[in-house]
Amino acid sequence: MRKMKLFTACIFAASMGVSFVAAANETTGEKIQTGANKAGDSVKETYRNAKGELCELVNGKMECAAKQMKYKAQNTMDRTKTKAKELKNKVD
Repeated sequence: MRKMKLFTACIFAASMGVSFVAAANETTGEKIQTGANKAGDSVKETYRNAKGELCELVNGKMECAAKQMKYKAQNTMDRTKTKAKELKNKVD
């Protein structure tokens, strides 16, 4: 039973190693698109932060807490999408 687990673990580790070796480099166009995506995310994040600060000044901290949480979630989602696109381009 132990030998079977060890064998399975070795096969799994070997397959993971092969998948990383197969990764290719990004093309120049993909690198440019990744940079543009990151710049767009940065602009969106700055805009959302400014909206949150303005809301705090006008309405107070407690009324804007939910909006700021929403903005942080959107920023995280944007970063995740950008990273997924970047990884997809590296694999392609």
